[in-house]
Amino acid sequence: MLIGSVFPSGHVINEMAKSWAETVSEETGNRVSVTIEPAFGGESEVMEQTRIGSIDGTIIGTRWVIDYDPKNFWVESPFVFDSWEQQRRAFQTEYLEDGKKALRQEGNQHLVNQPIYRGYRHTSGKKAYETPDAIQGTNLRVPDLSPWVNIWEGIGASPTTVAFDELYSALQQGVVNAQENPAETVLSASLYEVQSHYTLTQHLASTGWFTFNSDTFSSLSEDDQTVLTDTLTQDIKELSSSIKDSESKAIDELESNGMNIVEPDRDAWLSAAEEPLKAQFEANWEPSLEEVRNI
Repeated sequence: MLIGSVFPSGHVINEMAKSWAETVSEETGNRVSVTIEPAFGGESEVMEQTRIGSIDGTIIGTRWVIDYDPKNFWVESPFVFDSWEQQRRAFQTEYLEDGKKALRQEGNQHLVNQPIYRGYRHTSGKKAYETPDAIQGTNLRVPDLSPWVNIWEGIGASPTTVAFDELYSALQQGVVNAQENPAETVLSASLYEVQSHYTLTQHLASTGWFTFNSDTFSSLSEDDQTVLTDTLTQDIKELSSSIKDSESKAIDELESNGMNIVEPDRDAWLSAAEEPLKAQFEANWEPSLEEVRNI
């Protein structure tokens, strides 16, 4: 089995996947051999290659929700959840079942139903954002996702979509003045060189996912399918816990590199996000915000 990863060589998720591949080989008596190919391409490209059977699986972010279940993209949108545990539970609810079914039927892919926790997204800038008042009118870089743009705009920022590989120079040149990403990303991309403050808005946890080509997966015996998914699910849980530990170390390292770490008034942020979230739910998403908050 060849699995294409969107993450670069040496990334913690790829390293976990390589270790998992060794476990699969051992537990299946070498009947199933798994190869992890890092930096295979973008999420859409990797998913398409898996759909047509050019490769046997993917390691991706949350592209499957955007492509196959857009009415439930609230599950990966800012300020929706109180905690990672609530967000993780949301992925297991019936709301996402149609999307998983569409991924199987239209995308020809079997989703491993356990998200990888990749870290909370926080907000960096050239000043502290203790409350939403401080970010009013600020050119904030966000990914090219219209729900995210709508929510940040509703809070009062001036969101701008910039490709990630252009983000450092955009911040350096003042094209944008702020951005939002997990601490590990801010650290690895050296954004602390062009941003002075990191405000722990904790507005969304990023996730990672594995999918298998449905034809490849169904060609395996039931025992081998069980080994594949059970060992991977356990490794994902352990990696998610490890990433949580490294997250605080990354924040400490950002501080060591000169960033001011800011603890915001999170209630004020959640309050400011309430109306734009309600509007987004009413216009585009399947459940209500109240229903989601009760997950």
